Amino acid sequence: MENKGFGIATYQDTRDEMMKYRERGALRGVYLGFPILHENYTMSLPGCSDWTGKPQSGKSEFVLELLLNTSLFYGWKHLMYVPDIGKKEVVISKLIHKLSGKTFDKRYINLNYITEEEIDKHLLWVMEHFKIVTRKDTRKKITPYEFWDWAVKIKKEEGLHTATIDSWKDMKRYVGRDGEQIMRDDLYLEDVLEYRNALSEEHDLHFHIIIHPLKTEKDNNGMYKPPHPYDLKGGTTWFDSGKCMGTVHRVDGTYNEVKIIFNKAKPETVASVGECTFFFDRETSRYYTDNFGEKAFANHINEKPKALLISEEQSNKQSRIGFDDEDDDMPF
Repeated sequence: MENKGFGIATYQDTRDEMMKYRERGALRGVYLGFPILHENYTMSLPGCSDWTGKPQSGKSEFVLELLLNTSLFYGWKHLMYVPDIGKKEVVISKLIHKLSGKTFDKRYINLNYITEEEIDKHLLWVMEHFKIVTRKDTRKKITPYEFWDWAVKIKKEEGLHTATIDSWKDMKRYVGRDGEQIMRDDLYLEDVLEYRNALSEEHDLHFHIIIHPLKTEKDNNGMYKPPHPYDLKGGTTWFDSGKCMGTVHRVDGTYNEVKIIFNKAKPETVASVGECTFFFDRETSRYYTDNFGEKAFANHINEKPKALLISEEQSNKQSRIGFDDEDDDMPF
């Protein structure tokens, strides 16, 4: 029995789906190259991730790296509307820099300045995996509904895995899915985010949005606090409707250290609340973790960090202290 687009699940139409669900297991995203990140975040299909952070914190760089890793490891393809990063040449140059380790910045012409041959080597691959939306008419703006509908169409025709908006301020907002005006932030966000979440589920796509916080506060020591989703315009609605919500926070007083903080993780099989620390390598434009003094860049093999291996080894030694292998009183 249906009621205006809704129905009630029945045993007949549910049993086969439950057996398939058991076979594939609960939803889990893909490994993104960093063991410490895997504890808190995976990128799933379907899924939605919202990212924030104060200006110059590295939000765009971090999301670009995660998207690039899914393309390198799994062949994923992405739709990107990222005017906050810059023109298409800037976006592509960032991706090629991460791939090649070579920069387009002429200040480094005698160090690691990219050659024409290196551009040719990577450009076709980047264009195949990253579909970058360009605005032909500067007077036009696209709504989030239109962008996500476009992603669904591309997936059906060519194949697609994710769609990214950077940043939210660049979208045509306060216009509903049927063209109606919705001028209250809370009502608009309730509608547009509900649409996004449902579309992601229906079409197995992952949608990323980067949102600037309204304000950035300092603590008693004069250090900037990491923005929380509640610090976004309409923050309560963002937090209520969001799935995975991450903050990229550059630690003051250090050149390249960033903390990735997950304030909301849904579903729990995809992510978990917590934080991890990364460092940014300017020469290669890649993030890395500190693995006992070594730079651990993204790797498709999920290997335990040295620090964790040493810690486990020490724990195992401690657990053996005081026990005699010949002791007959052991409970096993």
